[in-house]
Amino acid sequence: MSDIVILGSGNVASHFVKAFSTCDIRIRQIYSRNSQTAADLCKVAKCEYVSKVDDIVADADFYFFIMNDEANAHIAKQISINSSSVAVHTAGSQSMNIFSGLTQNYGVFYPFQTFTKGVETDFSKVPICIEASNPETYLSLDRLAQKLGCKTFNIDESKREVLHLSGVFASNFMNHCVNIAEDILSDNNIDTNIIKPLLEQSSYKIINHGAQASQTGPALRNDNHTIEKHLKLIEKNAQYSAIYRVLTDSIKTKFNK
Repeated sequence: MSDIVILGSGNVASHFVKAFSTCDIRIRQIYSRNSQTAADLCKVAKCEYVSKVDDIVADADFYFFIMNDEANAHIAKQISINSSSVAVHTAGSQSMNIFSGLTQNYGVFYPFQTFTKGVETDFSKVPICIEASNPETYLSLDRLAQKLGCKTFNIDESKREVLHLSGVFASNFMNHCVNIAEDILSDNNIDTNIIKPLLEQSSYKIINHGAQASQTGPALRNDNHTIEKHLKLIEKNAQYSAIYRVLTDSIKTKFNK
């Protein structure tokens, strides 16, 4: 049975704790400065909570750094672990070399997925991008991912940064655009649930046919009359207007309109 210490108790950490707890993987400790969130996760993992770096055990098989980049790098310089232990982080754009002075066995275990507290995640559908300091560590991380039921990808740091960027466009920016749409509906006393079938159909088309083949709308048609009417409706919100213009121009350029 693999033996893991989790460093962090935030959003992503909570999903990993729940996923590991359902597999043949023992979470030995959870380290966090937030006593409340850590205590809640310890109930799920049936493990102990520590708030001091000196109290972290040194002989676990894996140490998962699931904090922000600054905290990951800071704690990596403070912690002491066995030379045979594996240290990894789960970040999309941080180098694995933050662990180079800690152990010979280190890497990245990056889940290419969006996580939200309170929303369940099926880890068997989460791609895990692995990078490691040596072949043995890579294999141990790959086996760990297999226990979670995940498909793995050998992705180095430069490609991982590109992947992370693509995720920001595909998920974070898309989500923000939907948020703007909901605000526009709410401001005009229209039930925001009306947009859900559109979102479901749009997602279906993108997944099954690709984004380029699924593009529709006034920018694609070069319907400048409709575009100007839309801009008139949001002219009092400079930020929304700017976003609308940038995306419209980008679609026109993409499709040579």
